[in-house]
Amino acid sequence: MTKQKIRAIALGMLLATSIIGAAYYMESGSMTTAKLHEALQKDGMVAIKKAEYQKLKKAAQQNNTTAVSNNPQPPKTVYVYLLTIQKGERSIDFAQKLEEAHIIPDADAFVTYLQTRGLTRYIHAGTYKVHSEMSYEEIANLIAKKHR
Repeated sequence: MTKQKIRAIALGMLLATSIIGAAYYMESGSMTTAKLHEALQKDGMVAIKKAEYQKLKKAAQQNNTTAVSNNPQPPKTVYVYLLTIQKGERSIDFAQKLEEAHIIPDADAFVTYLQTRGLTRYIHAGTYKVHSEMSYEEIANLIAKKHR
């Protein structure tokens, strides 16, 4: 290809781009309020003034606060259990007792907790008072005593 052909192609591309750009900007024009409301109405929306929006938002927040205060939460049930661990009893056995008594949500997770912290060999036989508000750590500290 010669230099003249390349220049002609480049000039043609520049001219075409200019024409397309001019047509785009002339076509889009300015958005009038009527056009905006019509476009929003097609999508099932409505335009309101910012002050009105803020007023509606504040009223909704007050309604939510009132609804929450009128809906007191039911009291949470706390389960209390006397856990008896026999000498030589496996961790999974008393963990299942705790799960059945609704003290812990998952026996396997509790056993895994004890194993990962190396506490299974420090568990002492005895009777312990536990409740459902206790964490795995609190229960473990109660039943497993490391010798110092």
